[in-house]
Amino acid sequence: MTGFLAIGVVACGNSTPTAAVGTGGSGGAAGQGGSSSSSSAGTTGNPAGGGRGGASGATSAGGDLGNAGGAGTTAAGAGGSSGASGTSGASGTGGSGGTGDGALELLHYYGRWNRLSDRAITVNTGSHVVATFSGSGVSARFDTTLNQSPNPTLAWRIDAGEWQEGELAPTVSLATGLSGATHEVTLMVRGFNEFQSRWSPPLISSITFLGFDVTEGALQVSVRPVRPKIEFLGDSITEGLYIWSTYNGQTTVPWRADARRSWACQTAQNLGAEWRQVGFGGQGLLKGGSGNAPPANDAFNWIYEGVPRDAWQPDLVVINQGTNDSAASASDFSAAYTSFIGTVRAAYPSAKLLALRPYGGAHTAEIAAEVSARQAAGDTRIIYIDTTGWLGNGDFTDGVHPNDQGSQKAATALTAAIHAEGVL
Repeated sequence: MTGFLAIGVVACGNSTPTAAVGTGGSGGAAGQGGSSSSSSAGTTGNPAGGGRGGASGATSAGGDLGNAGGAGTTAAGAGGSSGASGTSGASGTGGSGGTGDGALELLHYYGRWNRLSDRAITVNTGSHVVATFSGSGVSARFDTTLNQSPNPTLAWRIDAGEWQEGELAPTVSLATGLSGATHEVTLMVRGFNEFQSRWSPPLISSITFLGFDVTEGALQVSVRPVRPKIEFLGDSITEGLYIWSTYNGQTTVPWRADARRSWACQTAQNLGAEWRQVGFGGQGLLKGGSGNAPPANDAFNWIYEGVPRDAWQPDLVVINQGTNDSAASASDFSAAYTSFIGTVRAAYPSAKLLALRPYGGAHTAEIAAEVSARQAAGDTRIIYIDTTGWLGNGDFTDGVHPNDQGSQKAATALTAAIHAEGVL
């Protein structure tokens, strides 16, 4: 199925608040990309500059990558807090890593992506890419060589219009017949089949994004919005699996999943934040997950096997682990939870951590005790969130996974808790 289903719920995706332009130190000049899809690669920006991809009608996925390196002003393509170094022309070849807030980018990536010179790969639902363009239509290209039925599902919208949905295909038409005005496209990974491999290559259940093609126009460089950053760490409940029992007659796992309607995505949108959703079905702290994913502590520092996570730093981390470890002893889980929180804290030394009581109540005492111990040891940036009473019997599809109603209730409650704690 390569068509789309139009839906009338406008929630989640990417809001477009006016972005403040980040400033940096005395960095150097930006590298300039090619001006068309057929041009040669642009000049090489220095480590303090912002190498920029060509503004072409067809742009590859890897453009506007940048090393953390030096800082320049973000005007006229120079790098912000993380300058976009490396050679970057129409092909989008660039350095590894992500660009900083306020930087000029051709493509804005959100989520954990392995960004290569000609493509970007993700195994996480909720990962999305946003771009500005002028033209009468836009489509997305993917490498589907490794994918197998049932294919992953996607969600997208143009500007603030209705969300549309469809299955992954080599080319997915996102919009036609548009006015010649400037538009924004948001393309999100909606759902994977958790039972297909998406940790150890070959990645059967993954998205390999090759770029956008614009009809009668071109992509335009735009400023990356400056917003709070949240990372959600969990399992299938965080991933957004099984929100639906069936979806418009579809019963495959990628259609029953819905990252866009998940509590994680909705919470981020409520807070006006950019976010990353990192969850694998069946995964716990003491057990590996579906699709060959390892236990959470072993998976955390990797996008997937062999590809380390990038240098992105969140302001807030929401941890919802424990459901899949419900059968573990209190002592075994406590030791594993202590280790996991230590790994997260080492990676994100300045972030505030919210440790959620799993919605089903697994290992409540051990999680609360770990937070208390860390607070007593001097880590005042970790908080326990008691989710008791947030969800009731009618809020789950199967007694474990929140349904659409439950997801919205959880997002509303978590948003209120975050405001009450003043952590964002």
